[in-house]
Amino acid sequence: MRNEIDFALTTYCQAKCRSCARTNEHTGEKEDWLELKHMNFDTYKTIVENSKIFSNKDDIRVTFCGEFGDPMMHPRVTDFVEFTAPRVKQLVINTNGGLRQPEWYAEMAPKWKHFRINWGIDGTDHDTNWLYREGVNFERAMENMKAWFAEDGHGEWQFLIFDWNWHQIVEAKEMAEKNNIKIRFKFNNRDFGRITDENRKQAYDMLRSIDEI
Repeated sequence: MRNEIDFALTTYCQAKCRSCARTNEHTGEKEDWLELKHMNFDTYKTIVENSKIFSNKDDIRVTFCGEFGDPMMHPRVTDFVEFTAPRVKQLVINTNGGLRQPEWYAEMAPKWKHFRINWGIDGTDHDTNWLYREGVNFERAMENMKAWFAEDGHGEWQFLIFDWNWHQIVEAKEMAEKNNIKIRFKFNNRDFGRITDENRKQAYDMLRSIDEI
């Protein structure tokens, strides 16, 4: 694919991830300079319909991610997906998983094989996930993710490794396999929650034990 475009659909997010650009690291609230707004769907349609980039769908991948919000917060995210999917080679949503209901994901999963969701869940229990994904309903996120993959949805569970969750690597892998979910582990490289050198070595040993490296 020659063209990859990331559309930031919204600046709204229920999470208070402390190293996110939208979040004040001291208060956990959004930065004062960030204006809360949703992208206008009609404006988006006009952009897509009049752009030469979209003339050949086999050349384009669209991601709904953005640096300042979770796309699933947009009240018309379904319209964005249903309008975009037929026009691209691949459509990707990155989300913390805790928004909307399992029924939404179960319904959307079978519609397009080239539509994938990447799930940012960084723990195997509420308390651990909350250490970074503060504000996210862990149980809802897991229910949503399971519903997506139960209906053959495409994508992966993206597990960020912090200093407080590396010991859950094996458990997360087992949970993923049990629910037929592809999981990918990635070390957090930002200062907030960065794993120590000693624990990183142990984390690598765990990853080797489950053939993830």
